Amino acid sequence: MKTKDIIKGKFLVKEYAYRSWNFIVFITILSLISITSSHIMDRKIRKITKISEEIKELKSEYADIHSQCMKMQLASFLKKKLVNGLEHIEEPPYELILEDIKN
Repeated sequence: MKTKDIIKGKFLVKEYAYRSWNFIVFITILSLISITSSHIMDRKIRKITKISEEIKELKSEYADIHSQCMKMQLASFLKKKLVNGLEHIEEPPYELILEDIKN
């Protein structure tokens, strides 16, 4: 077969053309499947990227809230927030133990 005949498309109208058409249909179906899977993969990659960005934002938000919570637990912060005449005690509290004397 000559290159000129291929360019003109004569191989599509000859008596053995059904073999060529079967191959062309097969290649067309494979290319459609490839294009479709590529689009699906692109969509999934965009979704993964979006979720990764959300995770980063949530992690930074968690770190901010956690640091604020840790500051609220500090004694200096609690001293500032004491109201109604309450005072901070330097000594640790003690526990009273009462024994029941029956003898």
